[in-house]
Amino acid sequence: MNIGQGQAYESYFGPASELVNVAQFLSSTAQSQHNTSSAASSAEHASSRKDWLALPGDRRQEIETECSIGDLQDQLHDVIRNPRTMAHIMRTHQILVESVLETADVSRRKSRKRTTFPAPDEGHIEVQPLQKKLDDIQLQSWPLTVNAALFIRPPKHADHNTLSETVRINVLCFDRASPQKPLAFGGVAEDSKQALLFVTVYNTLSWGHRQLSRLSQHVLLSSQSLGDLYDAIPCSCNEMPEKYVDEEGVTRWKDPEFGESTGVTICIEGVAYGDGQSEQDYSDKLLEHLKTLPSTSVSGVKKGPVMHDTTFQSLAVRLHKPYWLLHSGACEHFVVFENIRLHHVCDPPLSKYPLTTHITPPLLDTCRACSKAPSVYAVCGDIRLGESPFVICAPCWRWMGEPRGEDAHNVLVVPLPKHELGWGGCSS
Repeated sequence: MNIGQGQAYESYFGPASELVNVAQFLSSTAQSQHNTSSAASSAEHASSRKDWLALPGDRRQEIETECSIGDLQDQLHDVIRNPRTMAHIMRTHQILVESVLETADVSRRKSRKRTTFPAPDEGHIEVQPLQKKLDDIQLQSWPLTVNAALFIRPPKHADHNTLSETVRINVLCFDRASPQKPLAFGGVAEDSKQALLFVTVYNTLSWGHRQLSRLSQHVLLSSQSLGDLYDAIPCSCNEMPEKYVDEEGVTRWKDPEFGESTGVTICIEGVAYGDGQSEQDYSDKLLEHLKTLPSTSVSGVKKGPVMHDTTFQSLAVRLHKPYWLLHSGACEHFVVFENIRLHHVCDPPLSKYPLTTHITPPLLDTCRACSKAPSVYAVCGDIRLGESPFVICAPCWRWMGEPRGEDAHNVLVVPLPKHELGWGGCSS
């Protein structure tokens, strides 16, 4: 069955929520907290605290020991730290999952070749006590049944996270009249009332216009802006090298500077927000293009303020609804607000935001000369190579040497994006 592009995208996001006004959300939650923190509840908490402190020290120690899960935590860490026991757990789980999938597959399709895993080493002296503890578990929900196949799928590329810990992105405030000049690092007062917005950014795949892939996930404050969100997105199009000609007339390339924008617009609830760094930014060009389309094919879209001046608390958004973002010519993303909640005292300090919690590993082109190392250059017009452009790694290009001959000046060596944007923040 063929489905339309809109229906295909809906399978990624789910039904959208009602409009959530972020400012009203903050005020309503503040009022709710004020109502729940009544004098009666405060007195009850104080009374419970007093009763706890009135208990003898030995009795308090006994209760804390009884309620503690430290013994379970120690056993779990011991299994993880031991390579043999951890390998036994992983192999046992993989074999069990494969057996469940084979049993549940009742289709008449030709069975695919299953991955074979080595048998667990149950006879080893370090594995025997662990396996005995697992066999003695009485929970009926512990073993996987055939019905578990309904909730098992192979891992996707977007499931992998290249970040080992949360990364804080340094957000600079730029002067609109002079974007190259940063004013100061963005900061928020620690005692201010803030909401956290959890945002997921999706890429459109070049080989399937109906397929999307998760690019990154971020957490921002309600006082931060759409521009802060755009600056945190680790898109490789923002790392495209810039071409220039030096004093000797040689074409060279330089890395783009942070804060430079090649044009961006994001549409949220019928409003197009641009970067405002030119007289006619992407939002103006989008409106001009929409005017050329039939009125029945597009709904009314109007121009909004500059995205770096538009904070989230001035917006009303829908959860799980994709919002279209265009930048750098023809690079498209979909921005989805997954969740909105208040900042908790256990969360990182407000000065640490925005945070990046997930970055999908980029798919790198392999060198077409050695087929081993990732490519770092795209060579155009070199007669020694079999195609143009030809992607090649740095060692192979050094081995090839600089082009010579009459057509050497026509050879163009373009460095590929380094995929460093979004990785150079401070871990928190």
